[in-house]
Amino acid sequence: MAMRNVDVIDSDVLVIGGGFAGVWAALRAAELGAQVVLVDKAYVSRSGASTMSGGITTCPLPEDDLDSWVEEFVVKGDFMCDQAWTRKLLEGQRQRVMELAEWGVPIVRDEEGKIRRFTSRGMVKVRVMQYTPKLAMEALRREAVKQGVRIIDRFCITDLMTSDNAYPTSGSITGAFGFDVKSGACTAFRAKQTLLATGMLNIKGIYKVDNDTGDGVAMAWRAGARLLDMEFTFNGHFSLVMKQYNLGSYNVAVANGARLVNRHGERFMGKYDPIRFERSELSRVVAAFVREIASGNGPVYLDLRYCVESYWATLKVLSDASGGTILLSDKIPDPRVHPVPIEANWGLWAGGQGGIGIDIDCRTNLPGLFAAGSNARNPATGTHASAGSPTAFAMNSGFFAGEAAAREAATMDLPVLAAGQLQELAEKAVAPLERAAAGITVDSLHDELSTVAGDITQSMEWSEPKLKTMLARADSLHSKAGATGASSVHDLVKLHEARNVCENLRVVYLSALDRTESREWVYRSDFPVTDDDNWFCSHGMRSTSDGSLFERLPFPPGSPALTRAKQPPRPSPIAAIFAGTYEPSLYE
Repeated sequence: MAMRNVDVIDSDVLVIGGGFAGVWAALRAAELGAQVVLVDKAYVSRSGASTMSGGITTCPLPEDDLDSWVEEFVVKGDFMCDQAWTRKLLEGQRQRVMELAEWGVPIVRDEEGKIRRFTSRGMVKVRVMQYTPKLAMEALRREAVKQGVRIIDRFCITDLMTSDNAYPTSGSITGAFGFDVKSGACTAFRAKQTLLATGMLNIKGIYKVDNDTGDGVAMAWRAGARLLDMEFTFNGHFSLVMKQYNLGSYNVAVANGARLVNRHGERFMGKYDPIRFERSELSRVVAAFVREIASGNGPVYLDLRYCVESYWATLKVLSDASGGTILLSDKIPDPRVHPVPIEANWGLWAGGQGGIGIDIDCRTNLPGLFAAGSNARNPATGTHASAGSPTAFAMNSGFFAGEAAAREAATMDLPVLAAGQLQELAEKAVAPLERAAAGITVDSLHDELSTVAGDITQSMEWSEPKLKTMLARADSLHSKAGATGASSVHDLVKLHEARNVCENLRVVYLSALDRTESREWVYRSDFPVTDDDNWFCSHGMRSTSDGSLFERLPFPPGSPALTRAKQPPRPSPIAAIFAGTYEPSLYE
């Protein structure tokens, strides 16, 4: 391959990814005087999960007693969290809500002009608010540009740069490398501090957010960053004819009175959570859905007939700002009269349940590398996944990471790039443009990846044979991705995305094989019992020169008032639901 021209762009802080976490990180770093470059493979404020999110976020206000909020997150998260992070998240979110209001982002308010708050999925005392994510992202972009952040849209980052040009590295992170998604021109982004905020782990073609493919997690893994709890990245949610119609937010609907009913009209969630019903932990709601189908009680419907009138009024206002919703169209029978059929999905769909390990300031284990948002493991909520907390974590981890990165960059010189590194990375990045396809197209690769996990029951119920079969398929597709060609720069982007999805799936399955228990939404039918003696910990995994290294890391000490004794072995919630032996009082 001929020598390629590679531009070099220098910065104090390089941010990769332009959602809530990335832009808030860039904004905060710039406010502290750092020279900031933000790179995104699409257009910041028009793509990614932040723009497409459900429109609710955790909303603590100054008058709230945060002790009770912290307690709810910690207890519902089974105490598997960093309690200092939990409090820091909630304290920060008060400020983030104020900033959104100051920037003019539309927030739903009551008749007195106060922010309208309500309990949604997973909550008892915690409250959320409704806002318009797309307009929030537009406001964030404006503020970042106003502060001098240089935003480079439509640029695909392929790899982190390391000080020793080794993967995994024994040194530090010196920036990142990528190419323009239109021209294919290569650029090295040299930085004193690099921050990954590339969004959710996701498989292209299954969910609405097609361009979130876990790129940051895969890049961090190759460089040697510690990943945490990757087996928890398979999760579930609800949709209505996915990718064809905008249902609106399930979380908002159940907060306003919607119910799940089976074909007999029975509200079945009372059997599994007689307090929160449809607002229970999402994994348990999806498991109950699957149980109803398996018992011959399907299909399942979302019954909106019990929603309060304000739900419909707010739905109209917000849907007009986000492209409309099928619920207010003439494409289906009137949902005020007829329950709506609803689907459950389960797969690689992670908003912080597993990812890059971070400390209280969002540093990773690699010098020079921070992580924030959904590509990081959220340390604040444990196994609890209440609606609104992923966006709150994205906003605040971005703010904290940008602040810490800027302060550390202020005391540093620009790193020296390893000899020959740029040409090696350029060749690796664009080589598929110069080779023929290996019997499979890029789109076919993504289609096959979407079927690796099987149907919803297969995705939820793991065992050693199943995991090894899925791991072998991911390995095979990874080999195909490494051999196939790209007919255009557009296909080149999708090929790198396929490689990243393959690598993330491999890590998930390896991590799940190492975990010999079931816990919350991780269910192994060959190890159906939760085992606190061996697995009440963070589950770490790193790539080393000797292969994959697994670690069991203790949680930081918490408040003496918020601790629990180790529990005796018992079936995990999903194991009990599938077996028909679930007793709600045992899992609260």
